Amino acid sequence: MSRGRPQRGGNECRREVRRLHRPTSGCADLLVRIRSGVVGSSLLLLPAVTQAAELPAPDLTAVERRVRAAIEKELATAAREPDSPSTWGRLAMTLHAHQFDEEAAAAYAEGSRLAPGDFRWVYLRANVEEARDPAMATALYGRAVEIDPAYAPARIRLASAMEKVGLAADADEHYREAARLEPDNAVAHLGLGRLALARGDVDQATRHLERAYELSPETQAVVAMLSRARHRAGDRDGARRLAQAARELPPLLHQRDPRRAEVDLLAVDSESFLRRSKTYRETGQLQASLGELRRLIELEPGNAQAHFAAAGVHDRMNRPQEAVAAARRALELDPDLAGGRAVLAGALFKLGQFGEAAAEAERVLAEDPADIHMLLVTTMLAMRENDVERALERLDRAAGVGASEPRMRELMIQLQLELADALGGAGLYDDAARRIEQVVETLERAGAGDSELQPHRRRLSQYRERARG
Repeated sequence: MSRGRPQRGGNECRREVRRLHRPTSGCADLLVRIRSGVVGSSLLLLPAVTQAAELPAPDLTAVERRVRAAIEKELATAAREPDSPSTWGRLAMTLHAHQFDEEAAAAYAEGSRLAPGDFRWVYLRANVEEARDPAMATALYGRAVEIDPAYAPARIRLASAMEKVGLAADADEHYREAARLEPDNAVAHLGLGRLALARGDVDQATRHLERAYELSPETQAVVAMLSRARHRAGDRDGARRLAQAARELPPLLHQRDPRRAEVDLLAVDSESFLRRSKTYRETGQLQASLGELRRLIELEPGNAQAHFAAAGVHDRMNRPQEAVAAARRALELDPDLAGGRAVLAGALFKLGQFGEAAAEAERVLAEDPADIHMLLVTTMLAMRENDVERALERLDRAAGVGASEPRMRELMIQLQLELADALGGAGLYDDAARRIEQVVETLERAGAGDSELQPHRRRLSQYRERARG
């Protein structure tokens, strides 16, 4: 079942949406007026809405039953309370949450007609329009900022929309104000750095991008842009290391936006529960992540993906017993579930059930020889059994694959260092040096600086000297 899509039927509703929200001069004319600055207030750039809207008529035939029930409930409330801006806003948010964008835009516009000074309906309508009509979104975000100039996420979204329509100088002003309002906002500093680099101000770009990197060092967009700034500043080695690190990082930078988050929380389809849980997990909010999964499991006890995701969260929370139970339940529901046995093997290892952990890990590696997690688990199992040869073979394979996730990278480095100590203590200095070489290579791929690399390079030199003599 899909979450929902803009309706294909309902001609009368579509005509009303177009009449209310598409000026006859078209968005090209709107963009010209924004760029020319003829009108000082963005409100005057928007088409006037003076007549009451008809209820949207979304096509609900292909959506999940929970989604249909939620939308139909809000439609019925709006029919009973046609003059209530909050009722129209709630309807709009529910439609927006389930990707009925055209209908959501119409309902947001009606909420704004009934309550012109309400920030929420202007701002969220702009969010709907952002992908469909950047010029309209720019005008709407401008109006939202006029209503609430202190809401930093609105400044950032306005700046981003302005970049899309070629208003870089104006975008810079709003990114700058967002950074003033929220000094620890990585998205604002990324925007300022990107615009400064585009106009050739490398020093300012580097300053803002370094700050963004401090705030969000594991985001591809930040690391890649800082790499470009370092390259422009003449630091070719630093730029190369960052570029290598960026390729292994997740692309998205999560932006804190409580108003927009209120929309996401209204989505009741299965995919949305999983997506919210993933976002919470990636931002370190593990209890909230688990809460979303528990709600989904309560609604759908047979959802294997929900149990699997819960196993991963329990593992992150260092609850191996709960992780094992959740992973086993997921595999009962779907024996071929991708990743399920890897999570189970890792949790079994933490519980000290080494035989079962080894069996599950080898089963995973038989299907995917490059599974970095299982290569490291089997390395640790071999080290427990003092099987140095097997431990080295698995760790070499892991190093060849590379670890993009920070936790896996840290574990691999830790194992390399432990093996180097053991090999060096046994007088096998060449083998110990090879472990340290792999540590240095792993850290360089991750974009580590000289201060982090120097201790390992010194240790490498010591092992090489002992090997020679």
